[in-house]
Amino acid sequence: MLGIDIGGNNCKIAVREGNNIRMISERMPENMVRDGEIASPETMAKFLSELREENSIREKNATLVLNSSQVFFRHVTLPPMNISELTLNLPYEFRDFITNDPSDYVYDYAVDEMKKDEEDKLVQMELYAAAVSKPIVESYTEMLRKAGFKLRMVTPAPMAYARLLRNAQGTPAEEEGKDYVLVDIGHGAIVVSLFHGTRYDSARTIDFGCNELDGIIADIKGIDPYTASSYKYTNFEGVLDDPACLALCDRMAMEVSKVVNFHNFSNPEREIGQLCYMGGGACIPQVVQSLSDMVSVPVTSVDVLLPPEASGHENSLVCALAVAGLLEGESM
Repeated sequence: MLGIDIGGNNCKIAVREGNNIRMISERMPENMVRDGEIASPETMAKFLSELREENSIREKNATLVLNSSQVFFRHVTLPPMNISELTLNLPYEFRDFITNDPSDYVYDYAVDEMKKDEEDKLVQMELYAAAVSKPIVESYTEMLRKAGFKLRMVTPAPMAYARLLRNAQGTPAEEEGKDYVLVDIGHGAIVVSLFHGTRYDSARTIDFGCNELDGIIADIKGIDPYTASSYKYTNFEGVLDDPACLALCDRMAMEVSKVVNFHNFSNPEREIGQLCYMGGGACIPQVVQSLSDMVSVPVTSVDVLLPPEASGHENSLVCALAVAGLLEGESM
């Protein structure tokens, strides 16, 4: 099995090879992804095929992680029902979100909790439910097929984040009663996901990301943003220490801090035990420093949640969701 996470700037793949997990992160051609959608599936298929050959990836069975713009995801509470009844009722749980034909979507669920009464009789089902349009699934299936992969599973990003927490053993993530924050610092957005223990609670998307750093660096150096994107990871000529870049890092951290503070204000009886950062922006020391300075909870990298065979690798922060997709696929 392998996990695939197609971001706004990089494509990440995690491959199980014996007792190890190999993580691959490759920058995609310019404008491959626009507003969270793949601009040209044909070009993307060719890119993935070349990536597979260059890295000698033999495994074909893939789990694809879908971002929040591509899938509806929510927690639902339902009375007891069998699988047939649940299949019939799931579309109605998305009636406030899906405005077009509900039959154009694929629905699935995962059990959160089955509540029983004192007589051990099932009285309520707590589920995570997801809906994704059939054209999106069909497009990814065909795109991956042309690249030499076989799409076996798609998983919403919230379930991938939750998998990292559930998979973590011997870490603070296991501590009962604590809330956890996972911050995915991406190219076009920052996703802040909140968990009560290992159970998904909610998420907030901050609508800007490392692409704004690219724009600032492009202006400073007089180059195009795509070229500037490569400068930020090497801090070429100390460009990240420019006041404009540092101000943006602080702005990123401030927006994350607002989400954390609001969560604390809304849930005074709960306590956030840890914030874990990941994504391309997590590889930028100036971003991480601002986050550590401004957020009022313990801050660490997602490495503490990854399995030992993936933790501490060069690409672990960038490929965390791909690893989560791999783990989700292996649990099928």
